[in-house]
Amino acid sequence: MMEEDADHNRTEGKEVVGLITKVKVRGKNGEREVLALFDTGATRTSIDKRLAEELQLERKRKKVKVKSKTIPEGYVTRGIYEAELEINGRKFRVEANVADRSNVMCPVLIGRDIIHGNFVIDVTKTHFSNKLKDIKPELREE
Repeated sequence: MMEEDADHNRTEGKEVVGLITKVKVRGKNGEREVLALFDTGATRTSIDKRLAEELQLERKRKKVKVKSKTIPEGYVTRGIYEAELEINGRKFRVEANVADRSNVMCPVLIGRDIIHGNFVIDVTKTHFSNKLKDIKPELREE
C-alpha cells in the first residue's frame, strides 16, 4: 500500500500522455497541429526547420550544442527559436532548437523542458506495442 501512495504522489498534478500526441505549434504566421514525440532523453524541445519557417517562429540570437547519434562528432550546433506549443489545451512558451526532422514521423520532439513537472508518459495510451510504428490509427497524420 505504501508503494502505491508513493507512485500517486510522484504523478499528482501531472497529466498522463502517450508517447506521441497531437500538438499545436503557433508562430507569427498562424498555427499548425502536428504529431509530437515525447522524449525524456532530450533536454530541450526540437521543431522541424520547415515548420519553423512556415509559421515564422522568432529566431533568437543564441545557439545550443545538441548531442546527436547521427553525427560522427557526436554534437551539432542548432539555432534557437521561440514558439508557443499547445498540448491537450495547456500552453507552453518554449525556446526550441530547430533541426531537419523530415526523416522522422514527428515534426516536433517534446523534451524535458516541457515534460518535467507537467507530464507522465504512458506508451500504452498511443501504441499497440513497444514499436514506434505501431501507433494507434487516431494519431496518424492524415
